[in-house]
Amino acid sequence: ASQGGMCAVINGSCCSYINQRIETDIKQIWQQAQLLHQVSQDDTSWGFSELWEKLTSWLPNFTWLKQLFMAVIMLIILGMLICCILQCFMWIYKRTRNTYEEWKKHKLRQNIESRKYFTKT
Repeated sequence: ASQGGMCAVINGSCCSYINQRIETDIKQIWQQAQLLHQVSQDDTSWGFSELWEKLTSWLPNFTWLKQLFMAVIMLIILGMLICCILQCFMWIYKRTRNTYEEWKKHKLRQNIESRKYFTKT
């Protein structure tokens, strides 16, 4: 206790020193833990929980049925998204193919007009 804290005395010697500051540190740790707990309890679903409730409120309280319903909706949305992406790829492919065909025709015409097409190489 000569350093301003307290110690457990065993066989006449101080074997463990406990500083008074530990109590204040523990209070600060407890306050921070409460703050982190409060933050973890905050709604971070960005409104998805409300949407989930609106979509599934008419269903009976069967968790598996609600999950199945949401899985079907997600598959439909995913299917629509894949269709849109495929349409974009098809449009890009057609556009690229047409551009290549035009380039090839132009190159062939240029070779024929410059008489390089019929020369042996």
